[in-house]
Amino acid sequence: MKTFEEYLSPIKLNLFLEVINKTSDGYHQLESLMIFCKFGDFIKIKKSNKFLFSVEGPFSENLSTRQNIIIDTVSLLENFFGMKFNIEIVLKKNLPISSGMGGGSSNAATVFHCLKNLYNLKIKKKDLDELLFSLGADVPFCYYRKSAMVKGKGEKIFFLNKKIRELPVVLVNPLIEISTKQIFENLNLNKSYKDKFDYNDIDKANLFNYLEEKKNDLQPFAEKICPKIREISDFLKVKTNAKFSRMTGSGATCFSIYENKDDAINAERILRSEFKKIWIKRTELTNEV
Repeated sequence: MKTFEEYLSPIKLNLFLEVINKTSDGYHQLESLMIFCKFGDFIKIKKSNKFLFSVEGPFSENLSTRQNIIIDTVSLLENFFGMKFNIEIVLKKNLPISSGMGGGSSNAATVFHCLKNLYNLKIKKKDLDELLFSLGADVPFCYYRKSAMVKGKGEKIFFLNKKIRELPVVLVNPLIEISTKQIFENLNLNKSYKDKFDYNDIDKANLFNYLEEKKNDLQPFAEKICPKIREISDFLKVKTNAKFSRMTGSGATCFSIYENKDDAINAERILRSEFKKIWIKRTELTNEV
């Protein structure tokens, strides 16, 4: 009897996210510095006599086993290679739904890796990148699993010359789903864009100075939809010893980065005391998964 192989499907964080413009095909051109965390959903996978997919874990209740990006990924690769994948996949859903942490995109990217390895699939990079992007704008970044500056619609990925410090981070989500589509539909692009800083110059000394000069352009609009985001963000900045805090993606998850583990532990304790009905996870940044 075959046993499952288990893989981390890691959280992605947007350390900043700036919207450059909107293209004629309806996509938004973005620039975002992105990194992973040492936590996420988990994918269990093994070969089987037929395709099976199930979901377990703390956030499994509202996820469909018939309509899911994991199923889309399997179907996409079956069509591309003209073959059937008889596999069993179990998704352990640890992350809140629609939380800005790239859960679905990371799941798709992880399953893509699994299928490539299980069946020794060969694919040209051009085809690979097109398939990944067709699943979602964050899927290419999640597939390559290295911290990077991501530009364009999400298809332009520039890996960093220098690693970002893998510091402790605390993630906070108010357990309110945010629609990415709604955020972008209400986005006001009346601003000029200038990057005065070369991201390849980021190092341990100036990371936070660099991030303070940047923004998450989606955060003000997410806060209008969910005022709890601002309350949590302000609390992280004022009441914990955070080196830096911000909302990731289109929300509603906020993150705060700490200089050491003790500060992160203390922040988690204060948050759990102050907020009763929220999701909190203390973990660490990681440049590569």
